[in-house]
Amino acid sequence: MKKFSFKDAIEDIINEINLAKLKAESIHKSSNIRSSGDEIEDLIRSKISLFLPERYLVKQGQIIDDEGNVSNQFDIIIFDRLSTPKFFESRNGTVYYPIESVLAIGEIKKTLAPKHTKEFAKSIYHFKHVMNRKLKENTFHGLSAINADIRDVLAFNIDQKYKNPLYSFIFAIDGILDKTQIGEPIDIFTNDIIILNNGCRFHGSIIEGRFKPLVSDDAMKIENILNYKGSPSENLSVFLEFLIRHLNRCKVEPFSISNYISKDVLIFDKDKIEVKDISGLRTLDEIKK
Repeated sequence: MKKFSFKDAIEDIINEINLAKLKAESIHKSSNIRSSGDEIEDLIRSKISLFLPERYLVKQGQIIDDEGNVSNQFDIIIFDRLSTPKFFESRNGTVYYPIESVLAIGEIKKTLAPKHTKEFAKSIYHFKHVMNRKLKENTFHGLSAINADIRDVLAFNIDQKYKNPLYSFIFAIDGILDKTQIGEPIDIFTNDIIILNNGCRFHGSIIEGRFKPLVSDDAMKIENILNYKGSPSENLSVFLEFLIRHLNRCKVEPFSISNYISKDVLIFDKDKIEVKDISGLRTLDEIKK
């Protein structure tokens, strides 16, 4: 019996992505620029979705908060579909989701240019510091189990500061990793970069001789980056491993619509209220007696 090869499956995906890029370049030459970009983005989103648990959905779109702020457009938004509703979906698949559900955001580039990391940093800054984003603290962080909520002790690691930290990344097909820009403030630059045919870059720290990936929400200071120059299949596998690991350690709180409803809606006009007394109506148990 033939055995399943994960490496072959990964390489098939890579070949499909590279062929889509070649096709998109041909479409681009025919001046249909929008169509060439959409096809690649749709393909990459669908391939990432294949490796994620069913509770996580991968879409494109914008994010909203309870103050009405709207984020920039993101090529990839990964959110917990079981805990949060979508508010609106347009015909082209663009969705608007409440900020509480979002666990990862990403950009897709056919070829990564040096300027792209700074451009994405502006979107990350807006998401983190302009929008009304509520991070949920892990009570187990930095404490003993005695002083923490037992549910947090069972669900999270002691070095995880928040239950819903944000993971940001750029997924590019081609480009040169060494030419990507790193700058300050470092916490608004993308956590990770994958250039499928060149390599990966990850934020993190070297602990006991091993690299530990970090997201900026959890880190007091990001001390190291790791440039990994692997084969395309290695690059994709490492990226997926870090993404899945991040999602598996996160938890989204149950969603409440009340924060999004205008206060005007929640104010009742007393002149429109009629109270009726039904205290005389019996329950089934009372009728049986």
